[in-house]
Amino acid sequence: MASAVRTVGLVPDDVELVLSRLVAAVPHLEFDEDWYHSSRKDEQMEKDDQWAHRHEENDAHCHFFVKGSIHIATRVRARSGEIFDEDLELLDCMAKEAARLLDAAGEASISLSDLGIHAVSVVIAKLLRVPSGRIGSYIKFLRSMAAQTYESQKLSYGLILLDAKKREASAVLEFDNKRFKRLTDGFSTALTLDRNGSIVDIVSLTPRRENKNSSLGRPWWLSALADTSARKGGMGMALTRGGDILVVYGRELLFSQRVGEWRIWRHKSILGAIQDSWRVKGRKGKLERVLAMLYKVALDLSFRRSGGLLVVAESRAKAWKLVSSENDLIGAESRTDAERALDGRLASANVLTLDRRVLADLASLDGALVIDRTGKLIAYGAMVRSAGNSREQGARTRAAEGASKLGLAIKISSDGGIAVFRKGRKVLSL
Repeated sequence: MASAVRTVGLVPDDVELVLSRLVAAVPHLEFDEDWYHSSRKDEQMEKDDQWAHRHEENDAHCHFFVKGSIHIATRVRARSGEIFDEDLELLDCMAKEAARLLDAAGEASISLSDLGIHAVSVVIAKLLRVPSGRIGSYIKFLRSMAAQTYESQKLSYGLILLDAKKREASAVLEFDNKRFKRLTDGFSTALTLDRNGSIVDIVSLTPRRENKNSSLGRPWWLSALADTSARKGGMGMALTRGGDILVVYGRELLFSQRVGEWRIWRHKSILGAIQDSWRVKGRKGKLERVLAMLYKVALDLSFRRSGGLLVVAESRAKAWKLVSSENDLIGAESRTDAERALDGRLASANVLTLDRRVLADLASLDGALVIDRTGKLIAYGAMVRSAGNSREQGARTRAAEGASKLGLAIKISSDGGIAVFRKGRKVLSL
């Protein structure tokens, strides 16, 4: 494809970067490894308004045209479950954004700062029945806030967008008003806006009581915004002090933007792909619930950017085997008195009954949180055997790759990236 795009004045690396953003936007979908290209003119396809088509329930086709002559396309499949209509709409809009971006590009490097904003705005606007341009203005407002400080502190912010219209006329949110910069924080308070952008109220955020076995996909600290916006029949938007923009809907994290990269979160499909990667003989027992809990802990670590390594061993014996030193095992005689005192509380603990905030803190220690397939804690802050012949450069990645040979490993990078390893290879990247 490199030689083909050069003939129309494009830089191949720019095209690859744009394509990678499309793939990253829908991590629950699997793209063919290579996008194919053709210079053959297909007038019917070029006239088609939809650039992401469904073939079957879990199979689709995504394509776009560059410089009016290069046709780039690939096949897309669901890793687990189905492809949703909103997924296709997101891909369709992003493909059109990508085409416009590349059409305007030349030999100079391109900017991806706005790629995905329109696509995400279109999907959100349909859910709330509001103009997409208004949603885009909210996103750009939050993005501009991410680059600012107030009294030398990074800003966080919260909005709740309602799909109802306020009965009486009211002023709209003033994006350039200094008073509004620290008005909310997105964790304990949020500003509510009606479908016309009028200010309705400023509200305190209160989470609902969540069952330990809840399947809701969201960082725990986002629960208050997610639950309050759901109670009000709307959608929540939050800017974190780390610069992430998060969108919650139906009590779950729906979209995120991190380092300019947009992603839609289909938690059931993502979790299904993680669970499907575990193919061993025998009954799974509690395994699926254990993996569901670790996925939620991974979200907690990811969006607080503390990093971590979560390892589920295929058996207790294999868990002991993958830990490098016996001193790292819970209850080891060589541990200090303070460590053994804590071990006494954790020796009988199970991830299915422990508060996930405790699990997140244990997992954020240097080293790995190791459990067996029933959820029993084996070690925390433990050094695990790395893959000796790995091509990966990062120590945590090599450890995840090595540990996954005896089970499954979820690596959370300090920048928030999540990677799932099984049988020594990466099976999913978020």
